[in-house]
Amino acid sequence: MNPHTPDTPSSKNRAPQSHPLLMRTLLAMTGVQAVVGIGIFGLGVAAPLIGLPVEQLGWFNTIVFGLGAVGASWAGPLCLRWGGVRVSLACVLCVFLAAILLTLPATWLVWPAAIMLGLAFGPDTPASSASLVRVTTPEQRGSIIALRQTGNQWGAIAASLCLPALLLHGKPLAFGVLALLCALLVLVLWSLRDIDAPEPGSHASRAALLPTLREQWHTNGMRALLALSACYAAVQIGLNGFAFSYLVGVLGETPARAGLYLATAQAAGLVARLLLGAWARRTDSTARALGWIGAGIALSTTAFALLPAGTAAVLMFPLMGALGFLVSGWNGLLLAELSRLAGPTRTAAWTGACMTVSYVGLLMAPLLFATAGSNMRPVYLLLAAGCAVCGVAVLRTRTSPEASVAHHDRAVL
Repeated sequence: MNPHTPDTPSSKNRAPQSHPLLMRTLLAMTGVQAVVGIGIFGLGVAAPLIGLPVEQLGWFNTIVFGLGAVGASWAGPLCLRWGGVRVSLACVLCVFLAAILLTLPATWLVWPAAIMLGLAFGPDTPASSASLVRVTTPEQRGSIIALRQTGNQWGAIAASLCLPALLLHGKPLAFGVLALLCALLVLVLWSLRDIDAPEPGSHASRAALLPTLREQWHTNGMRALLALSACYAAVQIGLNGFAFSYLVGVLGETPARAGLYLATAQAAGLVARLLLGAWARRTDSTARALGWIGAGIALSTTAFALLPAGTAAVLMFPLMGALGFLVSGWNGLLLAELSRLAGPTRTAAWTGACMTVSYVGLLMAPLLFATAGSNMRPVYLLLAAGCAVCGVAVLRTRTSPEASVAHHDRAVL
């Protein structure tokens, strides 16, 4: 039997939670995603304004996502031991500590701040999902978790629009505001701590990751989707973590204008997550859509990489909107495809395994930017080529849930 069974009979028969509790939990978990997003992507916005070179920004992101990969692998056992709300609370406390460190003048404190943010980034999404499962019916979960995922975009938009203005008054104010938001969120989470009581008698095996990846490897079409998740994640961090430095340092935009362009991309990504996530729940063609998105990402990222300095705003806004829509909108489609292939009892395991592969892209992109330094155009072109190849590979293959089930059945006999 597979240990990942999201809808047990007891959970299906559980009475729906009250609407106020559901809304409080949804807002709190969306807030968790938002403050983690502000912390991680905010430094990408702040980097050229506080004198952090692209090379160091690349290593900063490598530390964050490397620790995030480790944290994600421990998220399941931690949630079983402590409960999702308490794990989310710990993540917010890590962001709080990172924000306090970034208010201080010593530049070397960016590295312990990176460690704190990395510890927050890995478990935050699984933990908030575990909490939302407790206050939703099975019919509600898809749309509620999709709404929760918009927290990343809200955080990135806030960082893009607000940090450049706040940094004009110094780091203590800019990152002090983030620390204050975290402190308020801790109070809200503490009031919700009992909605998912810890399960000390439950044991989740971290070794389950390897058989799940092996099962995915033998499922028709999944090899292409795994590669796609890594490439799309790489270009996503290329936008969220490095586009501000590219706009300011390479294209010569002012910080205020660069923040506006990046906020446009993030707003388009927010719309994409809502629209494409809703569409994914009503169609069986998500894999082909993911393939065509690769072509769109390749074209828009190539155009972004080849922009001359001083490009008119009338061209920049639609390009950044298209780039943000495609680069941030694919997540919901991939989650829907994984759910279709895995079936209800294995969705959690398959999603976690695919996220682990995505971290390869999240780790490689910062290393590429750190190596390239100020010569960022070739990195964007390389990421565009990778997305094009993966998109074509997905379009040329056909995913099959039957093959997945057959291989799983052989594995458990």
